[in-house]
Order: sequence, then C-alpha cells, then structure tokens
Amino acid sequence: MSFLSRNIHYAGKAKLSAFRKVALGTWRTAGDPSVYAELEFNIEPARDYLDKISSITGKKLTLTHFVGKACAETIRRYPELNCILRWGSLYRRSSIDIFFQVASDKKGEDLSGTTVRHIDEKDICEIAEDMQKKVKRIRDTGDIDYKEMKKTMKMMPSWMSRSLLNFSSWLMYTLNLWTPLLGVPRDPFGSIMVTSLGSIGLDRAFVPLVPYARIPCLVAIGAIREAPWVVDGRVAVKPVISLCVTFDHRIIDGMHASHMAKTMKKIFANPSVELGFPHMG
Repeated sequence: MSFLSRNIHYAGKAKLSAFRKVALGTWRTAGDPSVYAELEFNIEPARDYLDKISSITGKKLTLTHFVGKACAETIRRYPELNCILRWGSLYRRSSIDIFFQVASDKKGEDLSGTTVRHIDEKDICEIAEDMQKKVKRIRDTGDIDYKEMKKTMKMMPSWMSRSLLNFSSWLMYTLNLWTPLLGVPRDPFGSIMVTSLGSIGLDRAFVPLVPYARIPCLVAIGAIREAPWVVDGRVAVKPVISLCVTFDHRIIDGMHASHMAKTMKKIFANPSVELGFPHMG
C-alpha cells in the first residue's frame, strides 16, 4: 500500500454554463454560519394590547414597534444574546440597541435604517416616537447619516465594494475604532436587525445576515394573514404572522434560540403581563 493514494476517482471536469461560472465567482465555499428558524404567532393579544395603549395615548403604534420591544425584552432577559464576535472571542455589549430597516424615500426604492438606542429602557410609546422622528428626518434630509457613504459607494466600482465594506467592519468592530470619514454613525447596526416584509406584501422570507454589520440575529416580520389556529382544542381562523429569524451560529446556539423562541411566545400570548403598560397618566 502506497503512503498516498487518490481519495476520489474523478470522471473528469464538468461543463460549466455561464450562470454556473457567475455562481462560482460570487459565492465562496460552504462556511456560512447562518441558521434559520420560523415562528408563527396569533397576533390578537398583541393587537388588543396596541389598540388599548393607542386609544389612551393617541400614539400610532404598529406591529414593528411591538416586535422591536419584544426583541429588546428577550435580549434583556438573556444578555448572552447581545454579543459581538471579534478577535476570536465574544464581547458582550453594554447596551441593547435595535436597528430597524426602513425605506429612505417615499417610493421605497432606496433602503436605509435607524437604530433605537437603549431600547430596553424605553416603553413602546417612546420607541414609536423615536422611530417616527428618525424616519421623518431620513426622508426629509435624504438620509444624512449615511449620505457620504452612499455617495462613495455610487462612485466606486462594484468590484471594490466588498473590500471597502470589509475594511470598515474591521476598523469599527475588530479594532473598535470609529472616524467620521467612514460616513456612518457609531455602531450603526446595534444588537440585532428588524425588518418588515409585510410592508411589501410578503408572508415570509428569510433575510441573509449582513457580514460587515457583525449582528448575531436578524428578524423579518411577515404580512398579517388569516390562518387556522388551535384555541382550547378547537380550530379557529385567526390573524397570524411569521417571524423569520436568521442567526449566526457562532454566537447563538440551539439553546439560545430556544430561550428566544419561548420568550417571544410568552410575550405574544400575554403582552400586558410580559411587557407591562407604559405610563399613561
């Protein structure tokens, strides 16, 4: 027996189509740490909760505000979810901040986002006010926080974009340094991302993690739809949504995901107990 021998006997190279060549040039080897999970919720308790608060305060509250608050409460209970990977180790963040993806123009053709800082310390009305002010400023000023970065990306050849994004991520997150020359705010993406797919009519879809954002989790909110739901052993038609969650398995494992799922189920089932009510005096 020779010391070295062939591991696989190949029949020859496969013929590649044009698309296959593009695919080979686009994606690297299968090393993506993304894990996907879908959670379905009857939103009647959440809708009643929001309607009650809105009727008293006059605030316009949406399911996006509710999901953001629910995510913040989940992270508060399980702070190990609030980590970032750098230098081969996990570093826990000192605050809970959630990035909400929004359209930066009225047509919805250009996407941007806004981060609600210390969101766990805010009630749902304060979250709504914070987001409304920031979204209005984005649409009125042309997204001034990211204006320089977008201008740079427009001028740059597409083949250079990966290098620029990777460099920015390395500087901000690996070295933990920031400069206004980057054209983005400090720590722009926060603890996790939340995006609403229902606003564009999608019931469900899994959104890929953004590598340069270094977030451990991304939550996509689907459109509200009517679906059969078991209540007290009987099937009834209820308003239901899907939360499609993508998480980084290097940071969040199965046990963490289980804690997150169980906590979200409790919040959606009984929000007044799990989240409490804002001060409405």
